[in-house]
Amino acid sequence: MPNLSIRRLDEETARRLKVRAAREGTSLEETVRCILRDAVVDEEPLGTLIRRIVERGFDLELPEREFDTPIDFASDDFGPDR
Repeated sequence: MPNLSIRRLDEETARRLKVRAAREGTSLEETVRCILRDAVVDEEPLGTLIRRIVERGFDLELPEREFDTPIDFASDDFGPDR
């Protein structure tokens, strides 16, 4: 596998990478590999993303449906005079 050296990396970026690695429980090297891998991968097509989300399953709590009273067009209360 190829090796990569990064020169002149500023201290703040290096510090943030170390913090991220610690937060993720991985090495600094692994964290940088993941960041680079994600940066060069094409975006996931929308259909694939939707399929991946739906395959995992999810629960939706939908409110109870309310129905309006149907309009009685034949009633005396409906017409051009009203």
